[in-house]
Amino acid sequence: MPRRQNPLRRRSDCLRNWLPALFAMTLSIAGALSILLGLHVYLGLRAAAERQAEGLHRVVAVAASQPLQVGVGVGIATLDWTDATGNHAAQASVPVTTRPGDQVPILVDRNGVPQPAPPPAAQSVGTATAYAAAVFAGSVVLLTGGHAWARHTLDRRVARAWEDEWALVEPQWSRGNPRG
Repeated sequence: MPRRQNPLRRRSDCLRNWLPALFAMTLSIAGALSILLGLHVYLGLRAAAERQAEGLHRVVAVAASQPLQVGVGVGIATLDWTDATGNHAAQASVPVTTRPGDQVPILVDRNGVPQPAPPPAAQSVGTATAYAAAVFAGSVVLLTGGHAWARHTLDRRVARAWEDEWALVEPQWSRGNPRG
């Protein structure tokens, strides 16, 4: 950054030169903190998915009824299965194309209750990326507004300083000027 070696260079000129550097530095810090936030969110989501998966085991069930559609490509059907604890029947999510008699792999807990699958890693990456991007976008908006406010305030102070100095100098110049 240029230093104030020139006697005509004002402090406001130095500040004006430092503002973009400060803006870039704070944007870099905001970017790094956003990445750290995204990593933290991702690790938290993966830990939660692992805890959810700990108590689940996969069984192969047989569809006992035609699924009732509850979403795009997803239905609810009655399923029957047998495991070490005996025979079970419950309603669970299945693909809407499932027909009675089809085998469907499901996850069940220790009590034999069907549970949804833990979220995949790709979903955790997407969620963490969305959080990090939203925080960074908000930071950019705030920092850009702060930078614009600082520039505006500096310009206003410089204009006032020029007016004050001109009020002192103008009478001296107008006396020596034949047009004045």
